[in-house]
Amino acid sequence: MHRLHRTASLAALAALAAAPAFVHAQSNVTIYGLIDINLGYERSGDVSRKGVDHGELNGSRLGFRGTEDIGDGLKAVWVLEGGFDPSTGTAEQGGRTFGRQSFVGLENRFGRITLGRQYSPAFVLLDTFDVTGSGDRSVSLLSRKAGAIKPAYEVRFDNMIKYRSPKVAGFELDAGYWLGEKTATSSEARREGDGHGLTLLYGNGAFAAGLTTQTVQRDASGGKVRTDGLGLSYDFGPVKTFFEMTRDKESGSVGDGEAKTWDIGAEIKAGPNGKVYITYASRDESDGAAGEDARGWTAYYLHDLSKRTTLYAGYSQLHNDDGANYSIGNITPAAGDDHRVMMAGVRHRF
Repeated sequence: MHRLHRTASLAALAALAAAPAFVHAQSNVTIYGLIDINLGYERSGDVSRKGVDHGELNGSRLGFRGTEDIGDGLKAVWVLEGGFDPSTGTAEQGGRTFGRQSFVGLENRFGRITLGRQYSPAFVLLDTFDVTGSGDRSVSLLSRKAGAIKPAYEVRFDNMIKYRSPKVAGFELDAGYWLGEKTATSSEARREGDGHGLTLLYGNGAFAAGLTTQTVQRDASGGKVRTDGLGLSYDFGPVKTFFEMTRDKESGSVGDGEAKTWDIGAEIKAGPNGKVYITYASRDESDGAAGEDARGWTAYYLHDLSKRTTLYAGYSQLHNDDGANYSIGNITPAAGDDHRVMMAGVRHRF
């Protein structure tokens, strides 16, 4: 009897010892981050600024992501990611704890469905086909600026339901619907801030392409803005070329203006550890006398010290036409003034 009791006790202890290993085998959590900080100098007209800036190549962040294997090919997935300014230690995205991404969902061989604060479908396209990778002071961001016309484009939206398909014959689908969550008596007012977007990506060897369309209701009277976009890239080996264009179109009570933006760029290998990024962008608004047009160019040099640490330097110059005051930095130019930026910094991933 005592022997049987000891055997049962040992079996119970073995099961308890094995339990954490079993849980660990079914789930995983990753802590990750990025710090991007630089010295920058800007000038526009008679106004100049110098300072310690951040997020030039990528926004600084601290994140947590994980998966749980539920079984039969089904997984739970989640991400909590917060942005911060490493020069001051303060939170970005308006002080949100997890302002970059915050979502949870399920994934299997048919794709992934997630709910929360997530990247917009238009961002998925425009970031992919921007040679500078959404560089903070790159002129390619003209496609995301608001002049007389505010685009349907935003980097991310709250309250989003999102579907990402698996890759099939080179094609992938990224689709989202988000809610403004307005409280109002009329149905139009309740839909203010609601939106939806769809991006189709294709990749086959050296060639990649994508299309996007995204619509947001901008006011309580049903006024909307729609952004359509196209992206292309081709990797020749020593040089990879990029092209993207967007059209922002107003409708209803927000107006009837239209803005067209395009940029073309190249990623050029410079030795075993270096790369040069060059891009030229132009924005043309058709909104009567209020139309705001601009164009400019950006160049970066990146040198990898390791897989995690990169040194970089860059220069951007933006020309604003009369009436336009687009900014590519911390200075807001006077209407018609050009804007120039120089920077040098370091990016570290962990």
